[in-house]
Amino acid sequence: MNYSTDQASPVLQDYKLEEWLRMTYRTNDQSLPTRQTSRKQASQIHWKQRVQFAIGHAINRYYSMSPELRGITDIGQLVDFRWPKRISYFDHEQQYWQVKDLVTANIRKLLAANEYAPYPMMLYEQHQTLVPELQTDLSVIFQVAWQVSEQTAQPDDVAGHKSLIVQKFIVDDDPYTAEAFIHLSSVFCQSAFGRLPERIDIFSIMEGKVQRHYPSPEKVAASIDYLHLLQHVVPGGTQVCEHCRQNAGVTSLAPSWSLM
Repeated sequence: MNYSTDQASPVLQDYKLEEWLRMTYRTNDQSLPTRQTSRKQASQIHWKQRVQFAIGHAINRYYSMSPELRGITDIGQLVDFRWPKRISYFDHEQQYWQVKDLVTANIRKLLAANEYAPYPMMLYEQHQTLVPELQTDLSVIFQVAWQVSEQTAQPDDVAGHKSLIVQKFIVDDDPYTAEAFIHLSSVFCQSAFGRLPERIDIFSIMEGKVQRHYPSPEKVAASIDYLHLLQHVVPGGTQVCEHCRQNAGVTSLAPSWSLM
C-alpha cells in the first residue's frame, strides 16, 4: 500500500460515504414523509443492517474454508450463525422467515458460481492508500477480491497482468451504493496498485443477481471528481485520523450498522 508520510492526514472512509448516500437518497425519495412512513423506514433499516451483518459473516466464513470444505458446507448454517434472533426486528414473523429463506437460497446460488481461485487475495480487509489528486488518504473495506491466473491486457498495459476482480455483497439492489463502490474501488486500486481492477462485481443478495462493471482508464478522472465532490459535502466523510494507518490492512468486518 502507498501511505502518506504525514503523521496525521485526512482520511476519506468508504462506509461513511455510502451511509450518507443511502440516508440522503432515501429521504429524497420520500415526497411527503409521515410519522407512519418514518417508522416503517426505520424498521427496514433496522432489519437490513442485521441481515447485512449475517451475510458478511457467512461469506467470510465460507471463503475462509478450504475449497474442499466449501463444496460440502451447509450454507444455511453459515447464514444462521449471525442471523438476527429477534423476529421483532422485522415487520412480522412471515417476513422474518421469508427473508431468511431467500437470503440463504441466493447466497448458495451466487457462491456456487463464484470460484476464481483457491482463496481470495483479500477477504474482509480494510486498506488505506494516499490519493494525490484528493490530497487525502482513501480507506476502503474489501469484502472479497480475487487475483485470477489468466493474463489480461488493459489499454494502458500492453504487456498484460493478472486480473484483479473486486466484489461487494449487499442486501438489495441499491444503485447509489453500487455507484459509490465502483468509484471508490477504481480510484483506490489505481492509486495503490498502479492499475485498475479488471472487473468490479456487485452482488444483490435479495434479488439474487450480480452487476458486473469493467473499469476503463478514461473514466478514472470522473471517479476522482465524484470522490472530490463527496469529500466536501458528506458530514464527517473526511476526518483526520492518527491511528487509521496502523489499523489498515488488518482483517475487519464492516461495522454492524453499515450495509457494507
